[in-house]
Amino acid sequence: MGNVEVIQRELYQLDSANAQPHHWQTLASAIKEVSEEIHDLTGIVITHGTDTMTYSAAAISFMVQDFGKPIVFTGAQIPASVPWSDGPRNLLDAIRVAAFGDLGETCIVFNGEVHRATRAKKVRVNSYDAFDSMDPSPIGILARDIILYDGRKKRDHGLIPRFDTRLDDRVFLLKVFPGLPPQTLTRIVDMGYHGMIIEGFGSGNIPTKENALAGGILQAIDQGCFIVISSQCAFGQADLSIYEVGRAAMDVGAMSAYDMTSEAALVKLAWVLGHTHEPERVKEMMDISYVGEISYLVEPDTTEK
Repeated sequence: MGNVEVIQRELYQLDSANAQPHHWQTLASAIKEVSEEIHDLTGIVITHGTDTMTYSAAAISFMVQDFGKPIVFTGAQIPASVPWSDGPRNLLDAIRVAAFGDLGETCIVFNGEVHRATRAKKVRVNSYDAFDSMDPSPIGILARDIILYDGRKKRDHGLIPRFDTRLDDRVFLLKVFPGLPPQTLTRIVDMGYHGMIIEGFGSGNIPTKENALAGGILQAIDQGCFIVISSQCAFGQADLSIYEVGRAAMDVGAMSAYDMTSEAALVKLAWVLGHTHEPERVKEMMDISYVGEISYLVEPDTTEK
């Protein structure tokens, strides 16, 4: 394998349930500082609590693009002080990927799997296999060798990293449930939120009869709030064109999250709104797959023209 030099920086001693958007920005700034100080850097490992790891990893994916080297998040389900903790194995696997993996994107390494940061979700509370990739499958596995699959971003030392930590953290995540009062949306806007991810049923469906939500969505949009519909389902995508109860949201101006996880959609909308509140530009940016967050869209061309 060769020698690996590990340089450690400590940013927080914090339960990840207490993580806030400004912590993502500080983390991105620390990555920038380290990459500028260490010119032969092969990769970065970030240890993080599992509860909000997908939010933080997704945020770093958007804030640190074209890094050209692995940025690897990992953690543990069982504290390292316990003899059967999964922490040591996960940390060693993360260091292996950061040092030797042919990977050029942000990922989560956990329980022998490599997940794209924007496609991962925590799906188990206590099991070692806490995370899964939400279509497609993980981008790699760890056994004797590091096995990485096609479709990932590979290492590219010729890239010039782009650090962009602009955020509008006034984005709300709302889960639709039977009986949800439509006026809830207006109350959220009145609280000062500029964007909202609404987790609809199935392919992004919302009630259209009793407690119909389309009117509330339209009112929120008219007040300047950007609405994105995602799905409560772990697998599949929000397709607002299939059913009348999905078209109701689309017809009043809601955007689709496609197959983005709700976590990635929330972080992305916050990042997009940190750049613009111009409706057409917001829609254009939400429809672009910047870091593989939408699995079937072509990523933007960033080459000079």
